[in-house]
Amino acid sequence: MAQVIIVSNRLPVSVKKVDGKLEFYPSLGGLATGLSSYVNDRHNLWVGWCGVASEDLTELDKQKITRYLSRKHCVPVFLTKRQINDFYNGYSNSVLWPIFHDMPAEEAKERWWKAYREVNQLFADTVISLAKPSSTVWVHDYQLLLVPKLLRQEGALKHIGFFLHIPFPSLKSLAKVKQAKQLLVGATGADLIGFHTAGYTKKFLEACQHYDVGIAGEKQLILPVRTVQVTNFPIGVDYNKYAQAHKLKAVKQAVRRYKQKYGRRKLIVAVDRLEPTKGLVERLKAYKQFLALNPGLHGKVIMVMVAAPSRMDLPVYQKLQKRLQKLQSEINQIYGTGKWQPIDYINEPLPFEEVTALYQLADVAFIAPLSDGMNLVAKEYVATRRKTGVLILSETAGAAEELQAALLVNPQRPATVVNALQEALTMPQRELKKRLRTMQSQVANNTINTWATTFVDALQKPVPGTVRPRSLHGRQLSNLLGDYQTANKRLLFFDYDGSLVPFSENFADAAPPPEVIDILHRLSHKPGNEVVIVSGRQAADLDAWFGGNGVSLVAEHGALIKRAGTKRWQTIEKTDTEWKQILVPVLQKYADLAPGATVEVKPHSLVWHYRAASPYHAQKYAVTIKYALKPFLKKYGLQLFQGNKILEIKDPRVTKGGAVQHWLQRNHDFLLAIGDDYTDEDLFASLPASAYTVKVGPGRTTAAYRLKAADDVIALLQRLAI
Repeated sequence: MAQVIIVSNRLPVSVKKVDGKLEFYPSLGGLATGLSSYVNDRHNLWVGWCGVASEDLTELDKQKITRYLSRKHCVPVFLTKRQINDFYNGYSNSVLWPIFHDMPAEEAKERWWKAYREVNQLFADTVISLAKPSSTVWVHDYQLLLVPKLLRQEGALKHIGFFLHIPFPSLKSLAKVKQAKQLLVGATGADLIGFHTAGYTKKFLEACQHYDVGIAGEKQLILPVRTVQVTNFPIGVDYNKYAQAHKLKAVKQAVRRYKQKYGRRKLIVAVDRLEPTKGLVERLKAYKQFLALNPGLHGKVIMVMVAAPSRMDLPVYQKLQKRLQKLQSEINQIYGTGKWQPIDYINEPLPFEEVTALYQLADVAFIAPLSDGMNLVAKEYVATRRKTGVLILSETAGAAEELQAALLVNPQRPATVVNALQEALTMPQRELKKRLRTMQSQVANNTINTWATTFVDALQKPVPGTVRPRSLHGRQLSNLLGDYQTANKRLLFFDYDGSLVPFSENFADAAPPPEVIDILHRLSHKPGNEVVIVSGRQAADLDAWFGGNGVSLVAEHGALIKRAGTKRWQTIEKTDTEWKQILVPVLQKYADLAPGATVEVKPHSLVWHYRAASPYHAQKYAVTIKYALKPFLKKYGLQLFQGNKILEIKDPRVTKGGAVQHWLQRNHDFLLAIGDDYTDEDLFASLPASAYTVKVGPGRTTAAYRLKAADDVIALLQRLAI
């Protein structure tokens, strides 16, 4: 089996220096458990930060750390205090972490971004120094988004994978990151990119399409020279470890202590890191409201909140800790008595034995983060329970896609949370058992070991369903020219912008040069040829340029057609266009805000052109427009398509593939179609397998062949026109 190199911010073994002596201890978290089968293999390696700043280590310390970790098949990366502060506390956790959770964030300081790039390069250089050409490299999480691209640039690795352990943000949130495109490009250096849920996968593909990183397909991203597989791999827990925990002596002792402490009261347990995204304050407020509405339960229920401190050197975390302490104290003062305190607030991390003891006793697990990549606490609770137990789970946690039998709540709507607490404490035993059995079956079948194995297996296989178009030269070009010459009836479909002529900064300034007019004239008058221009242009433009040239015309991506030799245009799909009166002012508003952007009003569609706008304005307002138009698109049954520096709104029933059926009804023994963007994919898909389909430029395509640019198209047509 090929060597696997795991790359993450932290190693499965952490180091600290106490009174001048080095101490080594296992890192917290399930990742080390899930990847243990790989890191225990002496051929494999794990690269990560050791946990201590370089300034606090002597050269001898570094040598000792390296030697100790090598026995664990780990390789340390040493970071300075400046790098830790700017890369980790700054860019990673003050910018990326909140934004990827769709929460407010600090504006990235230039030195933070510089440190982020610097540390990512350091990690990449370390991997490159260790890797073999046959190595599989698996990079983890938001701190190392640039590493896959840096590794790809070396060109010496067989397989590169990347997994994001937190949510992927909305386009609106991502737009707040100035370096968004660099981060996306960095991740797409991987061959396989994994997320916890299908929802995160979809958002990532949409972002890559929006930022012109690649063309999004079904769980794939098509780049100019390769295809990246993008899909979901929901992480799990070590099911047997939690299911069998009740047999451990330490767990039995902890259970006895907690029983003595809480008595026979109903127990609601919340276990999380002290983190703004975890919704801890919101949970305490909901519990407070629950107590106000249920005086009959006073003295009969206790909420145990375990909030393990993390990143306490950041001010936002310090403020959160003070806020939680104040709120829980306030609730205990209002409702508590000498014999009963409604909240037991534990502000420290608990070991496995203590946590699983709480899981075993908890009548309700109260897991309601504002946003969470997966949330393994929910799965740990389900695995630990033996017969009954209710899981309250936020619908904004990744685990909610799997654990539908939980009581799902919206943490932004407190009433849903309060109602869930009431339902959880009064749920019939039969329903309790049924829900738990369903969730346990899901968690047992999707463990952390299954997750790791599935990802690595997928990484080491070719991307499914991808056929790379061949470059149209050499033998392929000779075959095309030969078939063209021997055919008697030829049908030629040509897109205009980006195919016959290069794109222009101003869409109105793209009239065909004399050379193109001459070639089309010669092609259309060659015996046996029928030439059709299939364009997104308005009918008036096409008429003015090609009306008397012997070619047939398709305007507005298939809305209207005009056969060669006729004078009238025929409307293919009659649609209501009253919606344009409503949307034109909206598009014009954002065109005015983005200097260089323009609005094109076509009879059957609207186009917002932003080729001439600055990248900043184009990015900002393209995202805004998508959100602003959503209700109108739904109301009028429209779709918004993102093309090459354009946003186009039209009826989805109007396609190039539908329009060309008027010519395909007759038999031809040679078919050629050339196009460059998403609208041409409908055309390619509508043609028989025997047709020559040609994609112009980079990107995903169903076409069989590729040409680099419009100049190459003209060179081909020159040869056909002879």
